[in-house]
Amino acid sequence: MRFATGMVLIDAPHSALNMLGIDESLADRNVTRVKTFKRGGKRYPYVSPQAWRYWWRSTLKEHFNWELSPLYREQKQVFTAANPLKYPDDDIFGYMRAFKKGGVNVTVTRVSPLKNTPLISVLPDRNALTVDEGYASRHEGDPVPYSQEFYSTVFKGAFSLDLDAVGRFTIISKAGFKNLLTRDDLPKKRNKNNEEVFNEVEEMERIASEIGAQVGEKEWLIPAEIRKKRASEAMKALRLLSGGAKQTQYHTDITPKFVLLLNVDAGINPFISDVVFEDRGEINFYTEALSKRLADLKDVIPGGAKLYLGYDEGFVKSLGWDMDDAVQKFEEAGIEVFVGTVKEALDEFAKEIEAYYG
Repeated sequence: MRFATGMVLIDAPHSALNMLGIDESLADRNVTRVKTFKRGGKRYPYVSPQAWRYWWRSTLKEHFNWELSPLYREQKQVFTAANPLKYPDDDIFGYMRAFKKGGVNVTVTRVSPLKNTPLISVLPDRNALTVDEGYASRHEGDPVPYSQEFYSTVFKGAFSLDLDAVGRFTIISKAGFKNLLTRDDLPKKRNKNNEEVFNEVEEMERIASEIGAQVGEKEWLIPAEIRKKRASEAMKALRLLSGGAKQTQYHTDITPKFVLLLNVDAGINPFISDVVFEDRGEINFYTEALSKRLADLKDVIPGGAKLYLGYDEGFVKSLGWDMDDAVQKFEEAGIEVFVGTVKEALDEFAKEIEAYYG
């Protein structure tokens, strides 16, 4: 069981990427808030995990020509085609569809192989957040006052991609593990009411045959080349990440300026806590703690696996980080490190992922 884990830092020097909306609790109801949460008496701006996933999915469509699964709406649910053989985003990002169609239970769910945290501000709101007071005055009559919050901070996010789950579709009667409909789910008689369900199963079988998938009783497995392509492109897409709200007014480049990447043979992520943190208004990279943590995890770090460290020199310089010192500490702890730009680190990490599939 192998997981491609990582952490990204996104520089947001003047941004409002994922807003909460109008604050209805205020009398004038004209203040647009950013999303925040509270921890240890401090409040932190954040970007929701679903927003990050939306940017990620859109980037894969834009730069890697992924055909995204179409969205459908029925019985107050919005769901995708739930066809991970045809649509790579259904494979990587998972799905849930739970209802009956034409008298047939078409419920299928897939636990997303790709898991990600929210993007959380390293700086608390007192060091990151401000309010812009404005007036709308392009119309006739009195100007209309409004206010909107924005922040200047660095967002930290972590992710984990289950490499074994990519391209592997289970047919087990358990939430998250019944990924596909099969002929066992179909009624004995075909009629106009259940025609769509029959068509869905037949299309799945046709695609499986065309791509050479291994079709078992409890599991379908697509060829290694397709799994390799999907997993490595999902990683490479991080370099070209784009999206976010208020871009016309704040124009934020959301491509990561710093990445840490590591393959791990366990469902853990060594980068989530206390690696990058705020101390008296400064953002610090706690290399000693990470070195010791990775040394402790050596038994689940696969042989030959490297810690990939990619960064933008301008960003690191602005934070006052000494990367040569950081690399030396990792190497002293017996951790093999690849150092380069964000693109170079992601490309090399993708090669290690591809090698896993053979």
